[in-house]
Amino acid sequence: MGSDPAETGRRIDALRRYLTTNVLAESGACVCRNLDRCRRSALRDRAGAARPSAAFAAGQLSHVGHHYDLRLDGRPLRILVIAMETGRSRENVGLDERRAEVLASAALAFPARNPHMRGVASALRLALGREPGPDRDGELLRLPGQFRSVHLFDAYAMANLRLCSATVAGSAKSLGNPTMSRNCLPHLSATIRILQPTLCIVQGVEVYRTLTTVMTNRQRLGSHLDRARIAGVDTLVAGFTHPSAMRLTDHWGRLTSAPYLTGTVVPTLRAAHQLHRAD
Repeated sequence: MGSDPAETGRRIDALRRYLTTNVLAESGACVCRNLDRCRRSALRDRAGAARPSAAFAAGQLSHVGHHYDLRLDGRPLRILVIAMETGRSRENVGLDERRAEVLASAALAFPARNPHMRGVASALRLALGREPGPDRDGELLRLPGQFRSVHLFDAYAMANLRLCSATVAGSAKSLGNPTMSRNCLPHLSATIRILQPTLCIVQGVEVYRTLTTVMTNRQRLGSHLDRARIAGVDTLVAGFTHPSAMRLTDHWGRLTSAPYLTGTVVPTLRAAHQLHRAD
């Protein structure tokens, strides 16, 4: 296994240029042309009355690990995790800040992470042909040219469908809506075009349903796995519930023995791994 941090650096620069122009300027101001429409859709009801319990946080960008451009068995492996939104109240979070947040989670022991990041860790291990587990060693990569082991969280990218969050004030409960998803989808498409993932791991049924609207050449490979073209990029797409889903039958980020993880996520990502090796 190896990586190409120079190529990843070029992708990060290209993504930064796009996002600086279209979402979050260097000044920290959100410059998305749909910002006012999205904010209104979250903070006001259909009659235009204010929702006093609603909060809106703009400009929450993506994470790209510095070893995103992996090579496994001599083949490119670029993993993009796609979720809905951060659900946090902090605005104007740039690419560098987002990476720092993700690496702070990497520094924690597996049980100390939130369910979302536990699920991410399990998914990344499976995508690399490993088994889920709470052990530290299974999250580390020994890459040529690196003096220290690289954590899996610095070897993937994570982008949310919505780059702003609408929530119940003082909580992470989402008040996001189809207007926000529809307006932000072009930003996700641009991110995919720049990052060129070979595997997209989609977290959330609504996120997956929205993503299918921009898929072409779609080929169903299983109940949770597609091969498709998105924004001109041919990729595998694995679609799941969110790891922190409330229903016992749907969550897979709290325990590595969760039924949805063992019965759905594991076989799907094992199949994706085998397809990658065969391509």
